[in-house]
Amino acid sequence: MKKSKLILGLVLASALSTAITGCKKDDKKATAETVVSAEDNSTAESEFTSMFDVGDDFASTDSKRGANTILPNGAIVNFSDSDYNDGDGVECTIDFGPVKTSIPKGILCQDGRYRSGVLHISATKRYFLDGAVVSIWATDNDGYYAGNDGVNLTRVSGSITLTRLTQMSLKIDVDNAKATNDKGTVTWESSRTITKTVEAPGGIIGDQFTIEGNASGVNRNGEKFTVTIDVPLLKKVEAGCARTFVVGKITLTNLSSGKDIKIDYDPFNNMACDLTAKATINNKEYFYTVR
Repeated sequence: MKKSKLILGLVLASALSTAITGCKKDDKKATAETVVSAEDNSTAESEFTSMFDVGDDFASTDSKRGANTILPNGAIVNFSDSDYNDGDGVECTIDFGPVKTSIPKGILCQDGRYRSGVLHISATKRYFLDGAVVSIWATDNDGYYAGNDGVNLTRVSGSITLTRLTQMSLKIDVDNAKATNDKGTVTWESSRTITKTVEAPGGIIGDQFTIEGNASGVNRNGEKFTVTIDVPLLKKVEAGCARTFVVGKITLTNLSSGKDIKIDYDPFNNMACDLTAKATINNKEYFYTVR
């Protein structure tokens, strides 16, 4: 049976740099709060995508390393149970080394991201089998960090549970998620389904999949928000596309104010890998580049 290498590419709107004008003071405040929620949701999406990518790639390749896998040679894998035949699955840790005081602060992985600290992975049975459950988690004590530039790393803790539904689809639940960086801390959870639409041979590059479901969280200021996928998100794992979606629409709602941001990942209806998205706030449209 062909192994599925689903990569959750859940990166949402980052900072919206355009100031909102022509509103009442309270309306400006509510809009600003909603933008903070969008930024913090983006952080959670990005970092738990990063954690998921390691676990998904590791499980789908049976822990093998190669040119198209994520783990670098410097990451140490320790199995506490490596035998599926004993009936209780397998379990291991991946140690990226301690966070450094010098730059880069983490180890460079083959997906272009820097990581440090420890991740835990367990699987009830082989990843490609129906009903397989794979768990990926980090505790506060594991000191797990990830980031794009090796300078501004985010500390991440929480768990991801992947449940194989079919050969080409997974149910993904994120629980007790926490991401902390220089802006503050966001807590987050989500429940989603990923369906592979294209599976390229020999590695993750060339894969395509769609994402459906919801998320919720509490931003750095203690304000609750929800995220709904209105039009399924389409991800292409290829150069220029891997950081965002080429199709899809979401609504982020700040619960205290009731304010919404509507985000469209294909504002020109051309499925381009241009990192351009459109946010609609208070009936005004703003185009921006997804970080």
